[in-house]
Amino acid sequence: MPSPLPESWSARLALDRAHIWHPFTQMKEHETDPPIPVISGEGCDLLLANGNRVLDGISSWWTCLHGHAHPKLMAALERQGAKLDHVMFAGLTHEPALELVARLRPKLPPNLTRCFFSDNGSTAVEVALKMAFQAQLQKGQAQRTRFGALHMGYHGDTLGAVGVGELDNFMTGLFRPLLLRCDRLAVPEDPRREMNANLEGWEAILESARLGIRSFFESHGNELAAFIAEPLLQAAGGMRMWPPELLVELRHQCDAHGVYLILDEVMTGFGRTGSFLAHTQAGIQPDLLCLSKGLTGGVLPLSLTWATDEIYGCFWADYADGKAFLHGHSYTANPMACAVACASLALFGEEPVMEKAAELGQAMASAWSRLAELPSIRRPRILGTVAAAQLVDPSTGERHALESRFGWRLHRRALEAGLLIRPIGDCLYFMPPLGTPPSRAEEAVETITYLLK
Repeated sequence: MPSPLPESWSARLALDRAHIWHPFTQMKEHETDPPIPVISGEGCDLLLANGNRVLDGISSWWTCLHGHAHPKLMAALERQGAKLDHVMFAGLTHEPALELVARLRPKLPPNLTRCFFSDNGSTAVEVALKMAFQAQLQKGQAQRTRFGALHMGYHGDTLGAVGVGELDNFMTGLFRPLLLRCDRLAVPEDPRREMNANLEGWEAILESARLGIRSFFESHGNELAAFIAEPLLQAAGGMRMWPPELLVELRHQCDAHGVYLILDEVMTGFGRTGSFLAHTQAGIQPDLLCLSKGLTGGVLPLSLTWATDEIYGCFWADYADGKAFLHGHSYTANPMACAVACASLALFGEEPVMEKAAELGQAMASAWSRLAELPSIRRPRILGTVAAAQLVDPSTGERHALESRFGWRLHRRALEAGLLIRPIGDCLYFMPPLGTPPSRAEEAVETITYLLK
């Protein structure tokens, strides 16, 4: 049967405008500035319909870990598709899910022993929030009806996840009447991640922040079921890099007040921050851990929520007791996604993934230091393979007016120059796949430098 798709891209874009609602987009803008057609992906590049090749400088929203169309991941997808495409996961199990747990478990903190499958970062967070609340309730802690979270946090777009995100950001304020009850804690950014930063007074700031965490838990700790945080790097909040010492303090205070610590490593996991998981840089263990995005190398949606035996035990009872965790998704533990995730994890042993990531990070840091010299850049910083800076108007030193759409225009100009970037407000960031050749990363930063001059 012939495809109903029009042959020309102008007609296809008309079809897009007529029916498709794109994420995080004011659709009116696409009337004059239509979406960019992408034909294929290869390695760190995307091929556009106009024939241009562009470096995927944001890893396709932080998902593409090893590069597009990695042959070992594609082979795993094909093999599993020919064997078992999908089966419900309630009362059944299968090899790809078991293999994934067996491969990932040794890479996790030893206290995390129980794994719940879902299908994206938001749902991994929803699972963790519900588990924490229900576990506390079933332990007799009925007063723990609130959650703690960091200011400028982001944990997804479903209502539970939005509820523990920043209260007054671009989406949370709108849905305020529908959200969870959440108390928020501010932590300072870590100037040690910045280039040529002035560290005078930093120790005093750090100690003040520790005292602020202790005060927060003294005020709220008895009512909190859990505290959730993105370890070391708050991504959608503006690539805020915060100190590992404060993550240690969070762990201490959660222990002292009987609060579960949920770490959202949906974006920070799988080597992005210089270690396989970001929280290991603080030497602590969470009670619940959320993983997604890079879990499958960016090929298919899949997520995991890992929990401790203590939490799991709160749900262990006779069926009539009503303590089971009654949550699930149609595509829970999809075999094809699990098989690809296994192949992605296997690459960490078969190829020098972390070594290449370290080389990439070094090249990015060197190139970013040159970008830092521009008058249109403030607070350049880097953590692992994530580089960020604030964009300012060089004539005033102040942030660009919202209506100028400077970040969006920079995004479009960069595409024309062979680079995909997408600033978050006034935050410019660069986060290519871990397998990106260092020379390509250096060229990309040179392109950004040229566009900002």
